[in-house]
Amino acid sequence: MDVTIFLKDHEAEIVEIILRLKSEFNSHDFIEKFSKRFEEEYIDMLVDYKDTGNAFKTVHGKIARYLSVNKVLFEIETTEKVPSEHVFGEIDYIQGWRKL
Repeated sequence: MDVTIFLKDHEAEIVEIILRLKSEFNSHDFIEKFSKRFEEEYIDMLVDYKDTGNAFKTVHGKIARYLSVNKVLFEIETTEKVPSEHVFGEIDYIQGWRKL
């Protein structure tokens, strides 16, 4: 499943997810809500990228990039990179966001 095409086809739902987040959030906050809303599709995305060496990092990177490229549409802006624990329990520096 192509992550970018899926996201483009579900922009209205992405707006709904963002509306439910705090005024400042990070990519992991978004992905947590996104993966719950689209659990089956999210799993398919991970499976499709299983041979990349790190399916989570690849898919999450594509999601964060989509938010960044479409930040005007989603009425958000980037802030600083913030530390956040990823799915394997390690700290990573990920994109922070602020609603406009």
